[in-house]
Amino acid sequence: MRVTHLTEQLDPDHAATPVLWLTDQDGPEIAMDALRWGESYSLAFSDDQAVYVFTVQPGTGSEPVLPGRESAWPM
Repeated sequence: MRVTHLTEQLDPDHAATPVLWLTDQDGPEIAMDALRWGESYSLAFSDDQAVYVFTVQPGTGSEPVLPGRESAWPM
């Protein structure tokens, strides 16, 4: 998950919010529920110099499929 990759690069104080989201059962579950309902989901947090926004949205069914794969997901 890209949020995990980013938290590894942030100072511990700034990584606290996304780490809490990752370790909380409700956070990722709410994102998955939104996708199941065909809605997008965004997670935003900031440090002293930037605002990070992670957004997921359901597939349209027209995503490209790589050779040797049955679907485009998981990547």
